[in-house]
Amino acid sequence: MGLGDEYSSYFRDYGNFFFGTHWENVAISFVLKNVQQTTLADGHRATNISVRINNKNYHYTDGRPVLGELGANSHLQGYLPTSMFLALMLATPIGWKHRLKSLGIGLLFIHVFIAAVLWLIIVGYTEANGIGIYRFGDTVKGIISWMMQITLINQIGISFIVPMVIWIFIISLVGEFRAFFPLRNKV
Repeated sequence: MGLGDEYSSYFRDYGNFFFGTHWENVAISFVLKNVQQTTLADGHRATNISVRINNKNYHYTDGRPVLGELGANSHLQGYLPTSMFLALMLATPIGWKHRLKSLGIGLLFIHVFIAAVLWLIIVGYTEANGIGIYRFGDTVKGIISWMMQITLINQIGISFIVPMVIWIFIISLVGEFRAFFPLRNKV
C-alpha cells in the first residue's frame, strides 16, 4: 500500500503525542489494530488504529475502571489529506523556494486539521459513552455528536476538500495564485 504502513506508525505517534497526556486523569493511547485486510479498498474502509481511553475519575460500582476503545483509520483521516495536499503542491507551477515555503505552511495546517478531526472523534465518543473528558451538558453533547457523525459520514469528501481549500489559501497567502493566470501579451 505504498507508504501507508509507515504513515500508520506516524499517525499513532502523532495521536499519542497530542492526546496521550493531554488530560490530567485521562490516558489515551493509539495502538495498531490487528486487521486482516484483503484489498486496497478494504484498507481505506477499515479502521486500522485502536484509540484506547481510560478516564481514571470514573469507575464501575465493583471498582473496575471505565474504559473505552474506538477505531480510527489512519489512511482516510491522515494519509489521504496529507498526500492530496502534497500532490497539489508538487503540481503547482511555482518556483521551488515558494513551493517549499508553501509546503511547510500547508503541512502545518493539514496536521491541525487532522488533530481537530481526532479531537472531535475522541470527545464525541467519550461524551456519548460516559467516559466524558469535559462533562458537557446535553446540548453541547448533542452538537458534538452531530458534528462527529457528519465528519465520519463525509470523511472521504472532507479528506479531499480540506486539502484543496488549504492549498488555495496557502497559494493565495504567498501571492502565487497569479501562476494559474498567465498574462497575455497585448499586441
